[in-house]
Amino acid sequence: MSTSIDIVILYEKALRELDVACALKVMLERKGLSVAIVQQNVEYGHALSAFRPRLVVLPFCYQNRSNNIFLMRWRKAIFVNLTWEQFFYRGNSKAKTPRGDFPLSHVVHYAWSRDYVELLKGIGVPKDRIFLSGNPTLGLYLPPYKDYFKTRRELAKAYGLDLNRRWIFFPENYNWAFYDESMLRQMVADGQSVEDVSEMREFATRSFGISMDWCKRLVEETEVELILRPRPATVPAVMRARAEERVGPLPPRFHILQDETVREWILASDLVISSYSTSMIEAALAGRAILMLTPLPIPESLAQIWHPLAPRASDYTELCLAAFAPDAASGAELAAWASENLLGDSSDPLQAIAHHLDRLCRGDVPAPPVASLASVTWGCPRGLPLYAWSLWKYLRTFLSQYKALLGVRATLADELAADVAAKHTIADRCANWDDCLP
Repeated sequence: MSTSIDIVILYEKALRELDVACALKVMLERKGLSVAIVQQNVEYGHALSAFRPRLVVLPFCYQNRSNNIFLMRWRKAIFVNLTWEQFFYRGNSKAKTPRGDFPLSHVVHYAWSRDYVELLKGIGVPKDRIFLSGNPTLGLYLPPYKDYFKTRRELAKAYGLDLNRRWIFFPENYNWAFYDESMLRQMVADGQSVEDVSEMREFATRSFGISMDWCKRLVEETEVELILRPRPATVPAVMRARAEERVGPLPPRFHILQDETVREWILASDLVISSYSTSMIEAALAGRAILMLTPLPIPESLAQIWHPLAPRASDYTELCLAAFAPDAASGAELAAWASENLLGDSSDPLQAIAHHLDRLCRGDVPAPPVASLASVTWGCPRGLPLYAWSLWKYLRTFLSQYKALLGVRATLADELAADVAAKHTIADRCANWDDCLP
């Protein structure tokens, strides 16, 4: 028997989203609302059987097929889109821009910047379904939120790092080098050109190899701890295999770690380097030295508005200079831009989001209209009546529910294991946030 609840927050990638989700849960429960956090890829059976939410917070909503299994059963709930990816470049803009009746007409979209507000208006999202919240991840680097994270000393003890060496944190973003063929085909199907996909894969693959050459040499020739962090979708063992395929066995101070969040490592490190990862925006706002590695010119298909604001290294010598001379890698200009453009009108995105969710739940601001059955019934085969297809999909949600109740679990893909395991840390995370927040 499902229970009425005010808000269900769905998360996809724990390392990216769970800190914000747990902080919001604490803030909303202090306002008297009931909140559950659900891993969307594997917990849907349990969630559908356990909850009847008034409001559902989505991690993304790009097209009608996004989160479709939840829409079939929770169609009359209010849907809010946190939109965890809002930095677009030519090579992903079509795939990541909302499209279709449900995303455009029946969802409240939270925007990090005025530019994204204008993008949403331009594609037809009504003004009253757009809320300028600011980027909640950036808010985590400000007081009181930043006091939640582990200290440099705690990380050093946990991972055997030398406190006296320079720490260089490398959150990599060579995603196009690690996508498999099915993902690349899906990108093309979602609107990207074959030429752009090919160009981005070639650039990422070559840049990754040269950067690994530089990193191995830096660790061998200088007194640094280098922490290479794979993207959440890349398994560390795969990253190590690809790095060693290029440079051979990694030296002891060349670490590949995916434990902890980006926030801990940025706050604890002396220098943050990457290809074109938005983690450099976070690091700049946190007051850390930053460096964009550009062994090859960034192609137009990957260029973003903030790239010219980041200091760059186009060769190994420039990387060495930045490693030991932080002034050579100042992120002050990028930090000023982020503060001006990405923190919203309140300069506290988490408070702004919690306040808006509370008002939506209580009916103090208008909610989007309930979606039609047709707008959430994705993938109807040609020639099959819509009502028959929607009934089948609706019944499938009950099958998922009973599989969950019977303890039946699908085999987890390697890249999902950590995200699913993280659900067991939610209670502790929330308790820590409760202690941290005033």
